[in-house]
Amino acid sequence: MKSGDKQFAVIGLGRFGLSVCQELQQAGAEVLAIDIDEERVRSAAGIVSQALVANCTNEETVAELRLKDYDMVMIAIGADVNASILSTLVVKEAGVKNIWVKANDKFHSKILSKIGADHVIMPERDMGIRVARKMLDKRVLEFQELGSGLAMTEIVVGSRLLGKTLGDLTLCKEKNVQVLGFKRGPELIKAPDLNKALEIGDLIIIAGPSDILSRKLSTL
Repeated sequence: MKSGDKQFAVIGLGRFGLSVCQELQQAGAEVLAIDIDEERVRSAAGIVSQALVANCTNEETVAELRLKDYDMVMIAIGADVNASILSTLVVKEAGVKNIWVKANDKFHSKILSKIGADHVIMPERDMGIRVARKMLDKRVLEFQELGSGLAMTEIVVGSRLLGKTLGDLTLCKEKNVQVLGFKRGPELIKAPDLNKALEIGDLIIIAGPSDILSRKLSTL
């Protein structure tokens, strides 16, 4: 990921929030780290562009921070569900164009979606799903939820698919499913020819409705 000159703000500097800050900063982004806990802010100060002690449930504070000028705001407040919800609402009303929020459970997630969060994540659940899918089928390298019921997956061609073409795969025939890319050795092909014969070790990158991908992967 190359973030260029993009600006991100992360509210909540627990283990998850701090990890997000570190990854964004290492990718070249400008990162503002925010928490109400001074010790956490001090911990983040050495790894981000700017770290501030602030309460983002307060409308005036959020307005002063000019969070609407940032490309994305991540609200990573953990245990305090009320603070998470109120911060999301205040940040949304401040005009922030892209808000990601960490949720603790499905109920929390539903509330966040209703009040305007653009993307809600549940880290433990999401990681559990990805690990389970890899345990069940080693052919699936990655399964990434994209939001709005869509997902992207990477599939390694094994002996069962040897000699078949992309067009032969039932998954590729499904409505709204698209083959985004095809990798053979060092060569990456965008929008590949569906008549291309598959070889062992080829990597297929596919996107589409997550329910269809989940159901059809087992038929490969």
